[in-house]
Formats: sequence, C-alpha cells, structure tokens
Amino acid sequence: MKIKRFQAADVRQAIKEVREVLGPDAVILSNTRVDGGVEIVAATDYDEKEFKRPAQTKVNTEQNRVEINPSIRAEQPIAPPQQNIWSQEPTLVQMRKEISGLKDMLENQLSELAWKDMKHSNTPVQSQLLQRHLQLGIQIDLAKKLVSQVHSGDDLETAWRHSLGALAQQIDIHEDDIITSGGIYALVGPTGVGKTTTVAKLAARCALKHGAKNVALITTDCYRIGGQEQLRTYARILGVPVRVAKTHKELANALNDLLDRRFILIDTAGMNQRDMQLTEKFAVLKQQSPKIKNILTLSATTQASVLNDIITTFSHLELSGCILTKTDETNSLGGVISALIRHRLPLVYVCNGQQVPEDISLARPNRLVKQANDLMNEQQLDSASEFNDGGFAAYG
Repeated sequence: MKIKRFQAADVRQAIKEVREVLGPDAVILSNTRVDGGVEIVAATDYDEKEFKRPAQTKVNTEQNRVEINPSIRAEQPIAPPQQNIWSQEPTLVQMRKEISGLKDMLENQLSELAWKDMKHSNTPVQSQLLQRHLQLGIQIDLAKKLVSQVHSGDDLETAWRHSLGALAQQIDIHEDDIITSGGIYALVGPTGVGKTTTVAKLAARCALKHGAKNVALITTDCYRIGGQEQLRTYARILGVPVRVAKTHKELANALNDLLDRRFILIDTAGMNQRDMQLTEKFAVLKQQSPKIKNILTLSATTQASVLNDIITTFSHLELSGCILTKTDETNSLGGVISALIRHRLPLVYVCNGQQVPEDISLARPNRLVKQANDLMNEQQLDSASEFNDGGFAAYG
C-alpha cells in the first residue's frame, strides 16, 4: 500500500491533487483541518480484502472473543457495522449542510417569485391566501392548487377556512387502528426521531386494552448506546417480554417464538437515508416475514427538504403508514403536511410529547391542520411582539 499526505486550501483542491498523483482508485484514509486549509491522507495499491474484513467479523459473546466469520449471510449483523468512509467525513458533512441550506433558500426565493407572479394574475383574496399558505410552510405547488379552488365570492377569512379544510382533506390517514386490529409492526426511520419511545407508547396502549400477555417487543437496535436498556425498562414496567435480535436468524426465531402474541412491535436501529448500504438493511425486514408491516417514524422538527428525501428512501420498504412525532417541539407543521400529501403516505398516529402512554393519538387531519395554523399565528404574534419591543427600545 502506498500512503501519501496532501495539503490544500480546501477539500475540493486536495481531492483533485489526490486524483492527479495517485489516480482515481485512491482511498481517502483521513481528513483534518490544518492551518491554511485541510490535510488529506490517501492510499493506493491497497488490498480490498482489508477494507471488507470488518463486515465479516462476528462477536462471540459467550467466549468474549472476536472471530473471523466469512460464513453464510444469515449470521451477519442486521445493519452493516460501518458506513461508507465518505458519508461521515466532517468536511463533506458540512458541505452537505451548506448545500441543503442553499436549496432551502432557493426554494424560498422561488416561492416569493411565484407569489409575486400570482399576485398580479389573481384576485386580492387569492393572493393573500397564497401568502398565508406559504407562511404556513405549505409547498408552493400544493399552495397554488388549494388557492385555485377558492370561490370567487368568499371573503378572506371564509376562503381561508375553506382552504384549510381542503388541505386537511388532502391528508391520507390509515384506516385501521393498529391497537385494535393487532399484527406485527416494525417502526423504521432515521436516528433520533423517537422510535423507541413510540414503541413503548403503543405497547402500553395495547397492554392496557388487551392485556400484557398479548404484547411482545423485539429490538434490532444493537448500535445505539442504551437503546436496548431503554426498551427493557419499558418492557419491565409493562410486564411484557422483549427479545434482542442481532442477526437475521435471531429475528426469525424471535418472530416464530412470539407468534401467539396479538401484538409484536419491532424497534429497529436508526437508518441514515444517505447510507450506501440501506437497501441491504431493507431486505432484512422484507425477507423475514411477509406479515411485518413497516411504519415510518418522522419527526415534525425535520426540514421539509429532508423529509422528502427520507420518505423517498424508506418507501422501498413498502410502508403501511407513518407516525409523526415531536409535534410539540416544532414551530411549523406545513412542511411535514406537504411531504405527507406529496408522497400519499397515510398518517397513523401523532405524538406530542414524551409521556408514556399519554402523548400519542390517532391521526386527525383537521386537528393537525388546526395546530399548523395556530403555530403560524403564534409565530406572527411573536414576530410582532419582538418588532414592537425593539421599536420602543430604540426610542427609549
């Protein structure tokens, strides 16, 4: 293996030098900031087996040692232990954040231009309605569609109520209450959206309604520190069993052992929608049991552009519906409402806090839209208050 160190003013220039010197097959080993720019360590003429070997290791917990296990795929961990080396590189992560910010800024500017264009081509009421929808956080195309349905004779407030009603009608909801119907459900989604807490809420509701003997939990989260212990604590309080499935085979065995339970809830490890190995992870849940219904868990605090990426990526799991969490922590719901409508993703439950099992309720589109409107009004009042306080301070 040939290893060489490169220094440049920025990452792009450093990578260009790597390619010129070592060729397109070079591997980035590290990237650090230094005075005057960045420093990249790259290698070529490497042995590919050295980079693939970590995926073939298996931890023998009984004998407390690590073995090399290039055997059958069924014994590999449910989630690959490492992501692509590029995905979490600090400078590239920062670049993605900046690009995402530029994308959001561009979308806002296009929305303003569209509003100005419609302001000249529509009635004053329609123009004001469009402006309100954009303030609500609704995507421009959906906002235009809603405004076009307004009756010409309505005053602004009447038209706004009708438009909000039309918005609520666009939101699909899951027809069945899973607490009543039962089944095997796997909660999937990115890290940090509240999957484990949501599993606990559902399990508690199921246990209260049908008895703890009808409920069981499975966790495949073997990577997040404290993830299993958190679920075990909930299970101990509820008096329901919990199984840990580290491999494909363990997941299959756990499902077979618990098939007499009316409700089996699976808490999965958080998946990064940019993970290069995400398709492999999806295959695990698909192949284990056709009875598993996958529910996407989304946080209301996530940016609209990111929500669209998440739903698009996780749609490969043939999602049965969506649970929206952290509605109590956001200052806008327009983005998530637009994403649900755009992807025709049925909403099952809405979570508005951390309390188990209180802070979860069946999806009610009218209630969600009303909350979105209330949040918009609160933001406008806060902005007006800050403006007035600043004005008085200036003259004081």
